[in-house]
Amino acid sequence: MSAERAVVPLSRLSPEVPQAARRILGARPLEVPLLVLEDERRTESVLALAPPAGVPLDFDELGPLASIAALASTETGFLQTRVPVFDFPGPLGRVADLCRAAGAEIVRHDEAGFRFWFETNAGKFPPIAELRRHALGLSPDRLEALLVPLIYLNHLWRQGNPEQDPALGPSAMPDPLHELLTLVAAEVGTIPRFSQIVMTMMAWQLDGSTDGEPITHADLVSLDRMRHPFWLDEGNQSELDLYRSFFAVEAFGVPLYGWGAYALECAAVDDRAGGALALTMIRAALRNVYTYTKMLIPRIDAHQFRRLQVTYGWVGDEVNGVASGYQLPFMLMLDALFHVNYRHDGVVAARANNLRFVPEHWKRFFHLVYNRQPALKTWVTEAGDSGLEAAYLGCVQLFGLFRQMHRHLGGQVIKGGTTTGRIFADAHDNYANFMDEMAALVADTTATGDLAAPVTPDSPTAAASRGEPR
Repeated sequence: MSAERAVVPLSRLSPEVPQAARRILGARPLEVPLLVLEDERRTESVLALAPPAGVPLDFDELGPLASIAALASTETGFLQTRVPVFDFPGPLGRVADLCRAAGAEIVRHDEAGFRFWFETNAGKFPPIAELRRHALGLSPDRLEALLVPLIYLNHLWRQGNPEQDPALGPSAMPDPLHELLTLVAAEVGTIPRFSQIVMTMMAWQLDGSTDGEPITHADLVSLDRMRHPFWLDEGNQSELDLYRSFFAVEAFGVPLYGWGAYALECAAVDDRAGGALALTMIRAALRNVYTYTKMLIPRIDAHQFRRLQVTYGWVGDEVNGVASGYQLPFMLMLDALFHVNYRHDGVVAARANNLRFVPEHWKRFFHLVYNRQPALKTWVTEAGDSGLEAAYLGCVQLFGLFRQMHRHLGGQVIKGGTTTGRIFADAHDNYANFMDEMAALVADTTATGDLAAPVTPDSPTAAASRGEPR
C-alpha cells in the first residue's frame, strides 16, 4: 500500500497541477489532488450498495457532496477500496479455479473440444442445493465477487472458440453452473451477462499487492501493476491492454467525483473562485484519462479484440448483454455534469441498452447531477467571470477532444466486429454506424461550450434512455 497523501486545505491549493514525479507506462501523469469526502462508502460492493436500513437515499435532499460520499471513496471513487478477492469457501472455490483454467483451455481446442472439457468439469460440482447453501452464506460483496468468474465462464462457454464467428442464440452453460449464476445474479440484483462494470470495475488485481489489501489512489493508477484475474483468451496481450484502457478511465477519473460535486455546490452559492478551482481539477483528471486511453487503445489489435467478443458476444442472446463505456461512472458523471444532450437516435438507443446494467442508485445520483440548478453552463454564462469561464471551456473542449480521439482510435479497433450489443448488416455497416454515432456524440459534447445557447432539457426519449421517468 502506498503512503497516504497529506491533507491540504482548499485555500492553499494551487490551480497549477504539476506532473507526478514517477512515470506510469512511460508517461508522467498530472498529480491531481483529491477532494476529501466527509464520509466513506459503506461497503466494498460495486453494484449492490445497500442503503442504511434498506431506505433509498434522498440524493436531492443530501445534495451533491453528501450524495457522492455515500456512493464513492475519496481514494478509489466507484472502485473498491481493497484489492478484489476471488477465493471462495468450500465448493465455490472451484468456480474461480475453473475460470482460471478455462481461459487457457479455450485456445487449445476447437469449439466441440472446449465445450466437452467444460461440461466434464461442470459435472464435477455438487448439486445446486449445496452450492446455494454456500453462496447464500457469503456477504454481499463476496457474493458480488463470485458473480465475476461465473459471468466469465458463461461467456467462454457460449463463445466456444475465439476464432469462430460471434455466437448467436441461447447461452446457458451446463448446470449446476447456470443455476448458480442465475441465483447469484438475482441476489445481487443485476443482469447475469458481461458488462463494462464487470469487466473493468469488478475484475482486477494489482501485482505487488495482497488480495484484500487496502489501496490508495496512487496504487490504483499504477496501470503497469494492473492485471485481470481471469482470461477470455490467455496470452492475448490485446486483452490486457483493453482492460487497462478502460480501467485507466475509472482509476485516473477518481478526482472527478469529488470535484464535480464540489463544482455544483459552488454554483449553488455563487462561489466563483471555488468553481474555477474545481473545474481546473476536473480538466486535469480528464487530461490524464485522455493521455492513457490515447496511449493504450492503439495497442489493441483489431483481430485480437475480435477474438474476445466482449462487445458482441451476447448479441441475440436470450438476455442481451454488452460491455461499453456508456456504463462507466466517469462518462455518466461528465455527461450529467456538463449537460450533454444526446440527439442521435442510434446513440440514444445505445445508451438505453447499456444502462440496463447500471445500478439504480447510480442513475438516481446522476439524475441529481444533471438536474441540479443552476446548471454549470447557466451559472458560468450568467456569472460573467473570465476565470470561471476559461476553466469551464477548458473542460468541455478537452471533453470533446477526448470523444474525437475515441471515435478515431476506437473505430480502428472495432473494425470487423459489432458494438454496443446491437446487430448490424456486416462489418462495414457496423463501422459506418459507429463513426456516425460517435460524430454526433462529439457534436453534442462540443455544443456544451456554446455559452450563447441556453441550457435545455433532454428530449423525452433521450431522458428515458438515461433512466428518467417519461
